Amino acid sequence: MPVLNRDVARIFNQVADLLEIESSNAFRIRAYRNAAKTIAALPKRVSDMVEDGESLDDLPGIGKDLAGKIKEIVETGTLSQLEEIEKRIPPELGELMKIPGLGGKRVHALYEGLGISNAHDLKQKAKMGEIRKLAGFGEKTEQKFLKEIEEAAGKGERVRIFEAEETAKDLLRYFKKVRGVKRITVAGSYRRRKETVGDLDILVSCRRDTKVMEAFVEYDEVKRVTAKGSTKSSVVLRSGLHVDLRKVPAVCYGAALHYFTGSKAHNIAIRKIGVRKKLKINEYGVFRGDKRVAGKKEEEIYQRVDLPYIEPELREDNGEIEAAQKGKLPDLVSLDDLRGDLHAHTKATDGHNTLEEMAEAAKKRKYSYLAITEHSKRVTMAQGLDARKLYTAQKVIAYQRIS
Repeated sequence: MPVLNRDVARIFNQVADLLEIESSNAFRIRAYRNAAKTIAALPKRVSDMVEDGESLDDLPGIGKDLAGKIKEIVETGTLSQLEEIEKRIPPELGELMKIPGLGGKRVHALYEGLGISNAHDLKQKAKMGEIRKLAGFGEKTEQKFLKEIEEAAGKGERVRIFEAEETAKDLLRYFKKVRGVKRITVAGSYRRRKETVGDLDILVSCRRDTKVMEAFVEYDEVKRVTAKGSTKSSVVLRSGLHVDLRKVPAVCYGAALHYFTGSKAHNIAIRKIGVRKKLKINEYGVFRGDKRVAGKKEEEIYQRVDLPYIEPELREDNGEIEAAQKGKLPDLVSLDDLRGDLHAHTKATDGHNTLEEMAEAAKKRKYSYLAITEHSKRVTMAQGLDARKLYTAQKVIAYQRIS
């Protein structure tokens, strides 16, 4: 499987964390953190750039050394430098730096003074009152660490939607190659297009003899299998993202899709309407008594409670049900609604296409306008435009009429 941008960013951040614990050069540490931010924010896969032979050291904050390390990660899935550092320092120490109030120096002090190398050790030593005995720590700090650990245990790490989308698309492509798979959908907050995603909930409908669960746990990106059954399995990917796969019969696929898409508040509101109509609504379908009367298609759930279909993005119990009852559901914005773009960079700075290519793409999308907003060398470390290049670009732009 291709290495994702977030994988490269994660490795660079791990290197930065461990170097900070070692009290390494501050500029070197900052370089890795800045490179991680650059890679995470790229609009295209860095693995595709490597495959296409594109120059990586033209990216902001990426010199030849870091470009070589990115290529190594893409080609091998790991970084030899990180492996060397991990021989000197327990890699778990980097996880401690995610706890508010713990920087490199404090993590090093905890490790050297009390042998603490992970959150579990920290929690145990804090409960025993050992941390307050170290120089630079106190009782308040000790209690704060306990509180942070408890709060972190109650909520998993969330990732941005565009990062989750990379993983989701790869998983869908993988499952569609599994013989016997008929339908597959990523539900949950991902389908509702929330800004951040805690995990991925995937529903699949397939032939009875399809070994979909076996294929799931054998996926290349799986780091750990936390549960495996005939109808549900759960894994943790190398990126740290949790993924659940549920095998659902075709007869209730729509009901399950509605249930696992959520939100919980929206589902409860729909079920209450169903109760008033003497219907029971759950992930297995819509039932009148013991008879299933709907559930194969998601639209049927809403039809049975006399509502029009409500798009997943609106399902937050934030007035969408009342709007549906009044026939006043809003239309969602789509790519076809966009009339133009007021912030675009060409290949001349940190974009990936020439001006001509961008103008042609804008014409195909039927844009009315496209604003080119190149960097100046005076305001950025990125490859920028000097006065001569800018003048030349302006002349080119003048001839690139969109409409």
